[in-house]
Amino acid sequence: MIIGYLIHFIRSFLIILANLIKRRIKAPDYVQFTLHGSYPDLKEPPKGFLQSKIQPREKSLQELEKEFQLIAKSQQVKGIILHLGNLNLPFSRIQSLTRMIENLQDSGKEVITWAKNYDTRSYFLATAADRIMLQEGGVVYTLGFANRQLYMKNALDWCGIEFDVVKVSPYKSALEMFTRSNMSEEVREMINWLMDSIYEQFVGAVGRGRNLKEEEVKALMDKTPLYGEKAVQEKAIDKVINAEDLPGFLGSQEKAARVATWDECGKIFPRPLPPFPGRYIAVLRVQGNIVDGKSQRPPAPPPFPIPFLFNEQTGDLSFVQQARQALRDKRIKGVLLYIDSGGGSAAASEAITSALQKIAAKKPVVAMLGSIAGSGGYYVATPASHVVAQPATITGSIGVITARLVNSRLLEKLLLNRESIERGQKDLFESTDAPFTEEEREKVWEFVNQIYELFLKRVAESRNKNAQEVDEVGRGKVWTGEQALSHGLVDELGGLQAALSKLRSLADLPPNTGLVEIPLPKQDSSPVPVAGGMVKYALDNLSHLQKEQAMMAGPLYFHNPLEPGSTNGNSS
Repeated sequence: MIIGYLIHFIRSFLIILANLIKRRIKAPDYVQFTLHGSYPDLKEPPKGFLQSKIQPREKSLQELEKEFQLIAKSQQVKGIILHLGNLNLPFSRIQSLTRMIENLQDSGKEVITWAKNYDTRSYFLATAADRIMLQEGGVVYTLGFANRQLYMKNALDWCGIEFDVVKVSPYKSALEMFTRSNMSEEVREMINWLMDSIYEQFVGAVGRGRNLKEEEVKALMDKTPLYGEKAVQEKAIDKVINAEDLPGFLGSQEKAARVATWDECGKIFPRPLPPFPGRYIAVLRVQGNIVDGKSQRPPAPPPFPIPFLFNEQTGDLSFVQQARQALRDKRIKGVLLYIDSGGGSAAASEAITSALQKIAAKKPVVAMLGSIAGSGGYYVATPASHVVAQPATITGSIGVITARLVNSRLLEKLLLNRESIERGQKDLFESTDAPFTEEEREKVWEFVNQIYELFLKRVAESRNKNAQEVDEVGRGKVWTGEQALSHGLVDELGGLQAALSKLRSLADLPPNTGLVEIPLPKQDSSPVPVAGGMVKYALDNLSHLQKEQAMMAGPLYFHNPLEPGSTNGNSS
């Protein structure tokens, strides 16, 4: 401990000395950031050396926010320019970025966005800025939302494959894309209320940002696409200008503004002092599919997005080891539980929840919901004393589903014959020869209903409700974070800073308390990719689906929900 304090003192002294020197360096008038691609909520966990070379680490919103905070404290910088490219972000993360922009503005900084073109995502973000700039010849594309579902039942019938599903209610629709040839009324109802919520959030954001009334925003959306000066006339943007002309426009007649990228000038900003040793907040993650066994990450970036197959896996065996480590470490005073999962195995979800309950009995646990925390992803949040979600987070889907994959007709088409010799009672969840008999279905329903009652109990205890109240918003129904707040399923709308603020308050910790990532057990780290590695990973994920166990899985198409414009909404 003495060595830790000594190291902290030396580091603090060196940082103070470096900051004094940095104050003599003139900062630019505007710092430029180029936002393109996807940004995870939290800094990615450490990777092995070879895997980090194959999969370069993406900058996270957590890291970007720290950079914004350094700029906010600078007295020389007037503001930032955000060059917006193709943002592959769910709307919950767009809302996190929006909050970061608002914090910069509260510190007195101007925020300007510039883009070659704006789509629904980038325009959603841009409306939080003080000024919106568009390149010459650019366009504000059609603003709106669509959700398209792909149904595979007819194709599977042609192949000789079928899924026989038992679920708590028609709203529990995780496997409908495999079992139906069209959209059910229950799914249509859910998609409509989800789209209504996201649409209202978008209209509200544009109205606040562009100082327009609700009907004016809707009229503006109907007029898109808008090109160049037409977009200025309709108040969609503020100016048409090329990037090279921005410094002159932002400066004075005598002198252009000095603009530098963060990579060019980031090191000149004073750094905060390191966290004081001895007390930490641990970060535990539940990401991707919740599975029985060990956690895994894809050995390489997926070649194409296929629902379920290439998701990360959070295994109960790995997570329980991480949770026990967080419980044993006396320096850890609280746990930030980050959840970005559509659920998975009911048994694994219960094991993870049980481990978290042990922590919650001794240390405060706050759950931060990412883009999705549905079904098992919501189940594991129940030990938390406080749950934070963004307005566009997809959550709920409180329910249970199981299915039998029947492939006997496929074998017949392939001229294959399968015979079995059995002893004892037939295993309900192993046979793939025929759909459930009535007797089997009754047993399976009893099994599914028993787990659903446990789900209701966990949520009821966590949210101070009775089982009937939870059932009314449960039965597989999916909600946005905004709707979940009104239904009492979450406590607060916000992102990382809101979650950390509440956790520090509960644990009586200072604002600069450090975060400690609880790493995966060493034996669970992903191997170096080899030929066929992605195929093996996909088959491993598929095997969890084929086990026909009880699943707490959210609808596949809600993971990256309600894509803007004409983008397909199907995703796991």
